[in-house]
Amino acid sequence: MLDILDPTISTARETIPYVPRPKRLEGLRVALIDNTRKNAEAVLLGLADKLERTYGMKVEVLLHKHQRAPLADAQLAELKGKVDFAIAGVGD
Repeated sequence: MLDILDPTISTARETIPYVPRPKRLEGLRVALIDNTRKNAEAVLLGLADKLERTYGMKVEVLLHKHQRAPLADAQLAELKGKVDFAIAGVGD
């Protein structure tokens, strides 16, 4: 049997509450989330270097996760209280 998906069918949307944006970027603590694709870590580390030189940000956590998978509960717990924001990177 073949299933056909109709992209025109509306679906329920979930509202996601965003945290307020910081007023300043100087000195923020950042987490890098590498999805393990080729070059993802290199791109993230290059960006982190630029953020450190420009804004004095510090990378507190570098996580590696599987492609197309959410962070594990233990990884989320590692971020709480240690970082002000996270950057998720992809490679290729």
